[in-house]
Amino acid sequence: MSDYSKNEEPAEPENASAENKPADTETAVPAETTKHPARRLRWKWGLAVLVIGIAAMVIQWFRLAPDRTYQVFSVYEGIRNLVVGLLIWWMFVSGVAWKTRFKGLLGAVLAFVLFFTVVRVESFEGDMVPRFQFRFMPTAEQRAVEYFEQADNSADEKSGSAETLVALEADWPGYRNALRDGIARDQQIRTDWESEPPKLLWKHPVGAGWGSFCVVGDRVFTQEQRGEDELVVCYDVSTGKQIWTQSEPVRFSETLGGVGPRATPVFEEGRLYTMGGTGILNCLDAATGKSVWSHDLLEEGDLKNLTWGMAGSPLIHDDLVIVNQGVSPATADKKNQAVIAFDKLSGEKVWSSGTHKPSYSSPQYAVLNGTPQVLIFNAKGLEGFSLADGQSLWFFEWANHAGCNAAQPIPLDDDSVFLGAGYGLGSARIEIAPGKSSEKTAQVKEEWKSLSLKLKFNSAVKQEGYVYGLDEGVLTCLDLETGKRQWKRGRYGYGQLLLVDGYLIILAEDGRVELVEANPEKYVQRGKFQAIEGQTWNNPALARGRLFVRNSEEAACYDLSPLTKQGAAVTAEASNR
Repeated sequence: MSDYSKNEEPAEPENASAENKPADTETAVPAETTKHPARRLRWKWGLAVLVIGIAAMVIQWFRLAPDRTYQVFSVYEGIRNLVVGLLIWWMFVSGVAWKTRFKGLLGAVLAFVLFFTVVRVESFEGDMVPRFQFRFMPTAEQRAVEYFEQADNSADEKSGSAETLVALEADWPGYRNALRDGIARDQQIRTDWESEPPKLLWKHPVGAGWGSFCVVGDRVFTQEQRGEDELVVCYDVSTGKQIWTQSEPVRFSETLGGVGPRATPVFEEGRLYTMGGTGILNCLDAATGKSVWSHDLLEEGDLKNLTWGMAGSPLIHDDLVIVNQGVSPATADKKNQAVIAFDKLSGEKVWSSGTHKPSYSSPQYAVLNGTPQVLIFNAKGLEGFSLADGQSLWFFEWANHAGCNAAQPIPLDDDSVFLGAGYGLGSARIEIAPGKSSEKTAQVKEEWKSLSLKLKFNSAVKQEGYVYGLDEGVLTCLDLETGKRQWKRGRYGYGQLLLVDGYLIILAEDGRVELVEANPEKYVQRGKFQAIEGQTWNNPALARGRLFVRNSEEAACYDLSPLTKQGAAVTAEASNR
């Protein structure tokens, strides 16, 4: 054998391992056995986006602490930014396979669609937090329509003549009572709700709306939205049965504020004056509901509606009915006319005035420096107008970013007024002094300003030098002389309150009613009960010891009068002294 043969390498076995093959033979390995480097999720980047987004929301929340609504809006904005940040991270930075990225995106979209397929946004709370409801559940409007289709509304016609409808001191003839100050005069209520709880007289569904009740004798009036019709409704005080309705084929609906009319009917000398959500001003016969006269303010004036609807209740004084108007279109040559007066009997226009954009407060009668006038809290501030001809007497600027002034101004004495607003603005006491002989308008001076009481659309009440109201949902007492806060306690949401015999009756946003002492020294709660269910922004009304409460879902009447055995004994004892 040659040397060459001795050095010849033996043939490689067919089953030799791949690692022993020459490099040029590796290309023969099937493609499916090639190993690719594993993709890693870059989770730290996603975590960083999440932490920074949440931290930004927390910082913004505390920075906007004086105003709950702005806090909620900042959370909405923060959630939007966080979702966008996470989307960018997932699609472009996460490092996972593109197939996985698109699957994740599709899953998120499907989850979002599924959620809103199952639930709906029923409404928004006063701070703009949404309230959800399953879609298979009937809406409040549907429940009301079903109720009135089946209900026995054969109420007694014992108050069938106009002559018997006369407003007495113990009645509640309109928005926040006769003086619009939320005070029930010449009335007493039971205050030991534990041993003598309020007695339910009636409760039933009602059409949507944010107005309150007008109570005269044995009739109670309110406004509701039922389907495509806006109604003025008259109920029997004792039974809650429907006596008559008057309808207009209009419907106001707004995403945040909801559906239905916002104002409260006003009674005066046998007639009922109402303002609808779309600006229809009606004068009705209170006994029958028949129309006396009517004006469609927006159509007649070629005006736009306010963002959250026409909300000011009519003011009746002497021969006039005075109401807010709508907004002039931006393209219109004429300026805004924030207030208009009609003859209360004929409905003929007497005067209109004001150059500022209207808002949501109701006209308020006042006598300042001996001059009778009407106060209009418009979008820019508080303004006084002459009752005789509508001339502007003075103006005090008090505006927030939302242009929303809804709380009722409170005349304090002959020359000063308390006013408050939300959206971080707060409250103030202003002094109106007569102008000099060469000046046409009065002089207005701010006595004090406070951030301790921000009245968004929740009016306050005053008693003995102090004012009580809901500061972003928390009951607060302010000294009217100094503007300093006395105390702040209790959470009621964006509810409403009234004052009776030294006590505050608070109708909370969740429908519960609480009794609290109007005590400037400390917060003292005397009782509470769940009056109605659902979101409640409506003002309570108190007439002859009966408490009337409602929201956009249901209404109820409770007997709070002290005429029980214990109350009768106390009354008899007092009369014998």
